[in-house]
Amino acid sequence: MASRRLDDLQPYVAEMARELVRLADGAGLDLLIYCTLRSAEEQARLFRRGRALREIERKAREMEALGRSDFARLLMDVGPQYGPGPVTWAGPGQSLHQYGVALDAVPLRDGKPVWATAGADGRPDWGRPGVDGELWDRYGALGERVGFEWSGRWSPHHREYPHLQAAGVDWRDLIRQGHSA
Repeated sequence: MASRRLDDLQPYVAEMARELVRLADGAGLDLLIYCTLRSAEEQARLFRRGRALREIERKAREMEALGRSDFARLLMDVGPQYGPGPVTWAGPGQSLHQYGVALDAVPLRDGKPVWATAGADGRPDWGRPGVDGELWDRYGALGERVGFEWSGRWSPHHREYPHLQAAGVDWRDLIRQGHSA
């Protein structure tokens, strides 16, 4: 299971996260940080969830090509993971959560998470009941203010509103440097 502890992040990222929480509190925005550090095994499980075997095998070949047969083997060995559709585009070694430089959080309203970010067609629908784009926009802006990159601004195909990561960090550099993740 992934960690929620800020102390599991790289020290400079943990300080950014603490500053985010301070700013959010000052702005009346309550946040639940629910994922910080994630193991390669957990990342493999998340990647496999809701995916066809051919997609998993393609990702394993990609890991092999990067010289990480350990991640390829792990991806194949964790076995089937059931659930609705994919939850991440990153295979083992490709998530900045594995290196302690990313976190996932959700804004709270009356103590309850506000998960909804889009209408049935997948497009942001800030006017629909239960969808509060203003909360997500405030969260993303505060994250950017303390130095995070907010994936809520990524292309629609890869957008993840809860995800913040240290700006300018690329998993390709980390994996090439031999970080174990």
